[in-house]
Amino acid sequence: MFYAVARFTVMLLFKICFRMKAFGRENFPKDGPVIVAPNHASFLDPVAVGISAPRVLNYMARDTLFRFRPFGKLLSMVNVFPLKREKGDVNAFRKALEQLKENKAILVFPEGTRSRDGNLQRPKDGIGFLSAMSGASIVPCYVKGSFKALPRGASFPRFEDVTVYFGKPVKFSADNSPADKKERYRIIASDVMKRIEELKKNAD
Repeated sequence: MFYAVARFTVMLLFKICFRMKAFGRENFPKDGPVIVAPNHASFLDPVAVGISAPRVLNYMARDTLFRFRPFGKLLSMVNVFPLKREKGDVNAFRKALEQLKENKAILVFPEGTRSRDGNLQRPKDGIGFLSAMSGASIVPCYVKGSFKALPRGASFPRFEDVTVYFGKPVKFSADNSPADKKERYRIIASDVMKRIEELKKNAD
């Protein structure tokens, strides 16, 4: 209930402040495990994608955001769980896999962290690992305008247009995959970033 109320409230704010729009919602699988894979240029990205997606999303976020307990409690109420970014966080990825096993949808940033200049970055292997281990579909996603609205280092947002584009889902088969697991993870992550780049080109 809280998630639905928070989503509706934030959606209204985003429509007013950022003239929020979303395209490709029809590409989103209606059921089954899904990994939503957006670019990451701003703190606005997870919120923009969450209010645009037609399904409830679950999120991984850096553990430092949970240090202030009231804010950490609020994050937990909107399906956010902590991730230690300094090293591989086994517990966070186990939690993500459990949620995918329960046919939930989770948001994972392939780049891992926010871009410093708004450009796309090289992906981390984490999304490849989750895809390979869960067999979940991946929905590539591009968020346009969030860097202008709230770039890294900015204290206050600007009233810029923010638009979310959802691409067609892709499911990676184990057939013809490299025997080396890490190489397989890298290939999946690279493919996802290429799809995000295509969405960016079409959006621009």
